[in-house]
Amino acid sequence: MTHLPYTDADLRAEAARQYAEVLRAPDRLEVGDEMRNTPIPSAVGGPNAEDGITWGHLPYDDFHDASREVHELLDDAPDLSRWAVDLAASHLTRTTELTWGHGSNWALAVQLAHRPRLSPDLHNELVTAIRGAVRLVLDNRSIDTPEIRQQAATEEATR
Repeated sequence: MTHLPYTDADLRAEAARQYAEVLRAPDRLEVGDEMRNTPIPSAVGGPNAEDGITWGHLPYDDFHDASREVHELLDDAPDLSRWAVDLAASHLTRTTELTWGHGSNWALAVQLAHRPRLSPDLHNELVTAIRGAVRLVLDNRSIDTPEIRQQAATEEATR
């Protein structure tokens, strides 16, 4: 076996550094340029994304405001690059997002990831256990924070 001058941890650290760099906070012009020709998801008028209006179709002030708000979201997004790289290195797949809060205002979020082809029964049992544990803690502390159901991603669990 050849001795290498680096470890698996070094590879993960470098991958996380590069991943974070790719996701670095772009300047406001970059955000606007990326958005300009992208359809607004809620304004898609038919089965194809091309059937809707793009951000660039908005009046100048509305586009500028939207671009600024997207930039602020990017600035505030947590850096999960090391976590994402460690998931990939362990061959884990993101499968389920669990959130608690009110509307789009999340108070708590948990993302479950596991190896591909985990049985649907075991996956569902894990999700149920996590939901139950969180609900128990919230109830014990009299915190009124309901679960916000996300779109199911359990298909990935069985791949």
